[in-house]
Amino acid sequence: MKNLKILSLLMLGLVLTFTSCEETDDGDSTTDCPELSFERDGGKLIANFEEINSLDVYEWFVNDELVETESLENQRDNILDISEYNPGTYTVCIKAETPDCPNGVEFCKEIVVGEDMEGCPELKFTRDGEYLIADFEGIDTLEFYAWQISGETLGNETIIENEGTDNQGDNKFSLANLEEGTYTVCLISESPTCTSTEYCEEITIDGDGQDSCPDLSVSSEGGIVIATINGTDNIDLFKWYVNNQLIGSDELQIQGGVVTLDLSDYNPGSYEVCVKFNSNDCSQGIEACVSAQVTDDNNSGDDCPDLSFIEEGTLMFANFSGIDQLDVYEWFVDGVLVETESLQSQDRDNKLDLSSYNPGTYTVCIKAETNECPNGTEFCRDVVIPEPQPVDCSVFKLEYIATNGAEFVNANGVILFGLEGNSVVWEIDGTQINPTTTTGHFIILKNHLSQAGKYEICYKAESTECGALQECIEVDFQGL
Repeated sequence: MKNLKILSLLMLGLVLTFTSCEETDDGDSTTDCPELSFERDGGKLIANFEEINSLDVYEWFVNDELVETESLENQRDNILDISEYNPGTYTVCIKAETPDCPNGVEFCKEIVVGEDMEGCPELKFTRDGEYLIADFEGIDTLEFYAWQISGETLGNETIIENEGTDNQGDNKFSLANLEEGTYTVCLISESPTCTSTEYCEEITIDGDGQDSCPDLSVSSEGGIVIATINGTDNIDLFKWYVNNQLIGSDELQIQGGVVTLDLSDYNPGSYEVCVKFNSNDCSQGIEACVSAQVTDDNNSGDDCPDLSFIEEGTLMFANFSGIDQLDVYEWFVDGVLVETESLQSQDRDNKLDLSSYNPGTYTVCIKAETNECPNGTEFCRDVVIPEPQPVDCSVFKLEYIATNGAEFVNANGVILFGLEGNSVVWEIDGTQINPTTTTGHFIILKNHLSQAGKYEICYKAESTECGALQECIEVDFQGL
């Protein structure tokens, strides 16, 4: 009898141990799965998740059918072309399995293919006296875009002025009512075929509200310095200085309002290039400076990797041919080594996060040495971390918009609020639906409704700038 009790206890212990292990295994199966995602630009779907460069294989599915396999071995492009698909609604997924994610993971989205498959417009505006004038290809048919103006003189306010065929705008923004100061002016747009896009410039207003001084911006790419000038034809009045030494106009290449200085004949090193302007109408003058790096191409050799990186806010993404074959390269900020990217390290993500840096201008470089490039090579650019701009949360509201071909509800202003991932929820008469875009800024009603009538549309989200967002409106769906 005693032996029977001991045997029973042993059996119970084994069952509990097996159950515990089984639960642990299930819990771990999804912990290390990559967070897949993609976005849309016209007739292309572009995979753009954090671990994409280290994921060996993933697959595209359309309506549960495998249509394309993306493999590092086949020089993949991370793009699914849907431009030739017939009009309709498709469920598109990307799926992946890894040793750390044996049960697999997927990311899916409903994609609407229409007759018109244009991507994101290349937004642009010019300045003419007291007005900013939007001027870009496709402006006459773009249903929605908006002006977004912020600056210190506005305090917590951000000015939003809607444009496009839906709003019967005039494609202009008046500067007459703005006080003296410098403003960040952006054109922003989004549509069912474009997740989001923007174009921004710094605009300066003098004391009387007029634009007596022209607009000047200066940038550098390696040893090339480019000045963009708007608001004057007197390009010869702009003076160029390299390390405080005035240079002659014979060193400049002028094409309209774009002036280029090529420093490739200068000795290797760092140069401060400044462009200055003053006139009777701009007595206070304007000045813009940039740091330019001239490298010793003769010593580096033709077999050095052509390093480069791109900026997305405070994130720097290394982006150059052969990055997946380069064993090691390093990030420097103001000459200080801050991060080493190695293929032997699981932490390599090919990006540098500057979000913790104080506002200011930093010289960011990536550097590398290889057997074919023993003297090393580098790519540098100045990166500006701006002062944080306050956001006007009062601009948030739901808008019902009807066009000749579609009806949709737009969550106005949320593109500015820093929405937290996966927090956006849309509901129609209390039933949750999937938004039309990755960011979830709007929904196309015909994708979710089949009968005309009145419906309650609700939007909920969490944002870093404005906290909880929630609003409901009643719409009269026409079934256009």
